[in-house]
Amino acid sequence: MPWCPKCKNEYREGIKVCADCGMELVETLEKREGSPLIFGSQEQMEELEKFLIYNHLKTVRMEKDEAEGVYELYIGDEERQKASMAVKVFLQQEAGKAEEALEGADGGEAGNNGSDADAPVYTGVYLDSAKKAEENRSSGYMLIVVGGIGLAAIGLLLADIIKLPAGMVNKYMICSVTGALFLLFFVMGILSVRSSQSLKAKAESESSLTSEIKKWCESSITAEMVDDGLFPEGETGEEIKYFRRTDKMKAMISHQFLNLDEGFLDAFVDDYYPVVFEQEKGRG
Repeated sequence: MPWCPKCKNEYREGIKVCADCGMELVETLEKREGSPLIFGSQEQMEELEKFLIYNHLKTVRMEKDEAEGVYELYIGDEERQKASMAVKVFLQQEAGKAEEALEGADGGEAGNNGSDADAPVYTGVYLDSAKKAEENRSSGYMLIVVGGIGLAAIGLLLADIIKLPAGMVNKYMICSVTGALFLLFFVMGILSVRSSQSLKAKAESESSLTSEIKKWCESSITAEMVDDGLFPEGETGEEIKYFRRTDKMKAMISHQFLNLDEGFLDAFVDDYYPVVFEQEKGRG
């Protein structure tokens, strides 16, 4: 019996297209494992598919979404995290090329910034505990202030110090509704401030761990060690170099420091990458 690879609906024999989403039906779902990773034009997705395959991702495939008129790249769940990082590197490199072309059209200014455009930078989504603590603390104080001012205003209204304009609804109804809202703000603010205290303690632990990893990397990781055996085919693009290098650096660090948070490790390697390869960038 045919199945829709997107909706997972089963159809009778003879039906070729899903009535809900317009996808072409397949004989079994096992042939179409994975979930959508990114979508775009056919040309964009074909280039990205080649890039992912070149980086040894085996479960990537491209399909057209007939209903939306776009092309989607699918990836197996076991390779999804690695594929997401590769996509970010690819998009960063494409953005660098576009910026370089634009600067060239404006009078050849790209020559002054070419070294920056040649080096793709992966910006992680990890937010360290120190930043989280600061955000929680500032937002908590803001909520406490807003909630406190609101509750004070409700008190003044109930005491008839503040008068409602004539013709407005009953003041007790207004006070009950807005009072509950301001009380919620006040409580949320207190919880955010308390949360920032625990995050501050975690930030100190993260800072100590970061220092320990940096100390180990300084004595144990060099550019030559990272590049050893990575590029048997010879010269390759900068975006591919970056992706393979950071993969190997994470593997080396994970072997020495077990059970690291993946987001923490991604952010650390992203920050430490220029330290390892600054001499190479200087020669470029």
